[in-house]
Amino acid sequence: MRTFTSLIIALHFFAASLSAQTVFINAPEELKGAYTYATADFGPDLTTDIWTADAVFVDDGSANPNQGCNAPVNATELDGKIALIDRGSCEFGVKCLNAEQAGAIAAIVFNNTPGAGATPMGAGAVGGQVTIPSVMLSYEDGQLIRAALENGAVNISIGALIFSNDLRISASDILNAPLGIIPASQIKAEGDFVFTPGASALNAGLNTAPNLTVNGQIEFAPFGGAATEVYNETTSSAASIESDSVSELLLLPEFEPSFNSQGADLGVYTVTYNISSDSTEEVTNDNQISSSFTISENLYSKASWNPATGDPRTTIYYTVSGGGDVEFLSVLNFPYAKDYTIDSIVVAVLTGLPSLANVPMEAYVYEWNDLNQDSSINNDEVSIVGISTYTFPEDVTATSAVLRLPILDFFTFEETGVVIPEDNKDYIIGVRYQGADLFYFGFDLSYDYGQYTNLRAATGALTDRDYGYLGVNTWNDLIPDFESAFLFTGVTGAVSTGVILTSPEVSTEEVVGAETFDFQLFPNPVSEQLQVNLDLKERTDFVVYQITDNAGRVIYTTRDTDVFETEQATFNVSQLPAGQYNITIRTEQGIRSSSFVVKR
Repeated sequence: MRTFTSLIIALHFFAASLSAQTVFINAPEELKGAYTYATADFGPDLTTDIWTADAVFVDDGSANPNQGCNAPVNATELDGKIALIDRGSCEFGVKCLNAEQAGAIAAIVFNNTPGAGATPMGAGAVGGQVTIPSVMLSYEDGQLIRAALENGAVNISIGALIFSNDLRISASDILNAPLGIIPASQIKAEGDFVFTPGASALNAGLNTAPNLTVNGQIEFAPFGGAATEVYNETTSSAASIESDSVSELLLLPEFEPSFNSQGADLGVYTVTYNISSDSTEEVTNDNQISSSFTISENLYSKASWNPATGDPRTTIYYTVSGGGDVEFLSVLNFPYAKDYTIDSIVVAVLTGLPSLANVPMEAYVYEWNDLNQDSSINNDEVSIVGISTYTFPEDVTATSAVLRLPILDFFTFEETGVVIPEDNKDYIIGVRYQGADLFYFGFDLSYDYGQYTNLRAATGALTDRDYGYLGVNTWNDLIPDFESAFLFTGVTGAVSTGVILTSPEVSTEEVVGAETFDFQLFPNPVSEQLQVNLDLKERTDFVVYQITDNAGRVIYTTRDTDVFETEQATFNVSQLPAGQYNITIRTEQGIRSSSFVVKR
């Protein structure tokens, strides 16, 4: 088993602590209790104190007054209070610093996306100046607090509140499936994708917690369909968990997604864990946690699925301490991909510069042939087979972006992607920055591989394929020095890099006419939401929608198996650059295509 060097990261590193940390609403009574939150990588450690006050929305006098991007005009009301702030328009550090300078003792930012939960907050340019505690709550919790303020005060405590009985479960306590997103074509036989659910728990209370019980439930929702429960198992341990300690990992029976000879069923599997003991819990919001893995049409990633964008999920960004050269790598096995093509790489990036203008980056596809069969990557076992280079245009003003980079064959430099010559091949996907500045790559900390790799190591089965990421900052010519690869201290999530895998059958399908199915696009040109109205003249068990740019690069693919005579699909194109794109719709009978224009 490989031993990795451990490095400290430059941005968004959170030191683990067993001390209790809580956002707790004290009043009104109908909202009383603890709330799920995410921390900021600036401000004080929440375990060091408790901050309690009434909550007040910031008002910066702008068209979006609660976003707090300017100095608040209601400083008198904020003085000595906990500032409430809406996400959007400016950096988290700016919002929280403005609140602090107006006299707030703490800041709570509400997420602006329903269903997205709470996400960690980066410092940006001025976050290092913030000295008050700052946290994020979900959009839904923000709306509850907003409504309650219409009827009176809302009093909140943030910090190291400790209760008598308080079991807790977090993303790092649970077993996740071996991959966050896998193409359906890569699951065709028993044993291809085995998931062993399991979890441990932290006893953050003062009392011993006897007889830990872990329940695991899995629901499957096909794309466009309703969720149904496909798994429900419970296990327990007679061992007591002492105060300020973590339990053993409790394992549940194995689970495998349904599949047939053509592949697994497309959709999202949501895994929910609930923990309890023989003690009566005083705080219950931290006794349950959910994660999900996705069977996709053609996206492959160690990170989980972002349903809002169809990309690998990004919750945070990382680079090496001090900035400079870095490459993050994701190892993927392709069991049934003979003649398939690794078409493009999807990656999320962020810069510490004022904008991404003129910043260069690279992406690589490496073939790994495990010559000595030790399941550890050796430098002489790796070769480059695909490459993509990209420099941001000089007129770009954004500091972050999600890129879909077409892969060039490394030997011909033609935009053909990497054609996989046989089944059961290993490829390593790398995203690289070489330069002096701070350049960050997206990570998904909601999908944690820590318990999975620990279990694999304990059973003697751990391989380099099992990690959520590998990092390097030295190379032999263009090849990463895998033998000096590192993992960040305390970071066991996944790099938010994905690949688009295209089938060899795509180009051979029959083009059909309006007598088979017809569709309209609205509006066209479009700036934000593209609506597709589909009229099916013949029955089909599925509809696949695929968006490509004019160079043929795959932008997005989704599959609908809950099909009616008339269908309506909506696609968010607000992040696409201006230009012409193509949408291809595929049914059992064949395909039809049309173009649309994105305007800005």
